[in-house]
Amino acid sequence: MLTWLKQRGDQRRTARALYGSIVTQARDPEFYANWGVPDTAEGRFEVLAMHHVLVLRRLEGSDAVDTRVARVLNEIFVVDLDDALRELAVGDLAVPRQVKRAVAVLHERHVLYGGALEDGEDRRLADAISARLGTLKNVRDLDTVAICAYLRKAARNIDQADDTALIAGRLPWPEPGEKRHGPRAAAG
Repeated sequence: MLTWLKQRGDQRRTARALYGSIVTQARDPEFYANWGVPDTAEGRFEVLAMHHVLVLRRLEGSDAVDTRVARVLNEIFVVDLDDALRELAVGDLAVPRQVKRAVAVLHERHVLYGGALEDGEDRRLADAISARLGTLKNVRDLDTVAICAYLRKAARNIDQADDTALIAGRLPWPEPGEKRHGPRAAAG
């Protein structure tokens, strides 16, 4: 029984570390300041969902990571979403309905982006990005080419990541501004 509890704790730690990495990357200002994603709750959700999908794809393909980590990662996402909706003063009765809708949307993005990334066709991925982000309010000059290139590079980096780094939640995210501005200087 103690082994089961330890494994469950390890899964939660891994999932929390992965989710923290996802959220940190999704908050990069490049998406909002230079690539035209609106800096709104909906825009941030879409960028978060893109990153979440990339990690779920990698977890599905890993033999070294317990398959339950993906489930726990999704649970953490749902709890975070629930908390965020409550902070936005969404009524208590509406929160479960909104969370259920967001989970369905996340699944849809997993199918949409995951399929587009698997087939390797940039046009399909760019169309998926445009279909999801292009319909948001306050979208301006959406740079689907930059977002598409970033997602392809992020998927490659994560797919090639060492399992040990993955378990520790250290994901090799590319710098979003790298393509246009060159690599960023390390923070000191």
